[in-house]
Amino acid sequence: MSGERLSAWMRTAPIGGSYAVAAETPAATLVHMPVFRPDDEARIRELFDALERPVELLVALGPEETPMPGAGDLDFGGETRRIVEALAALSENVTFRVEEEPAGLDRFPAIAVLPEGEDVGVRYDGLPWGYELGSLVGAIVEAGRREPALAPESLEALAGLDQDLAIEVFVTPT
Repeated sequence: MSGERLSAWMRTAPIGGSYAVAAETPAATLVHMPVFRPDDEARIRELFDALERPVELLVALGPEETPMPGAGDLDFGGETRRIVEALAALSENVTFRVEEEPAGLDRFPAIAVLPEGEDVGVRYDGLPWGYELGSLVGAIVEAGRREPALAPESLEALAGLDQDLAIEVFVTPT
């Protein structure tokens, strides 16, 4: 799928609407909705079918924290794992593993996107729900390319930098 088609897909409605909420009583179980709507699942499969190399997703759960007020006792780490597991189920080229606090990750939950298992510094911090899930899918698609999708002018400008840079991009649905 071309970068233009990926961008158009990422601007559409949020993916899924998945969530898991702990019930108020200890004896109750988590309630799970499907992670993806059927049409979203088909679109993601199409994107992942075009991957040119394998991509591993490292889920970092981090230390257990008390849920924030209003979070409804949501297990952010558990839900992140469930979403990543569902993504990996859509392609043989996408795998995942889970670690509590791997080196190099200091915000939790987090997902390191590893093309061919190599840590190239691509991270997704937080729970990838709704519109945010499109950013994670886009990162997987980019990591699965053999060549960057950047314009030649951009690659030239990056090659001209005289020092290493760390770029952080923050996404919010507002």
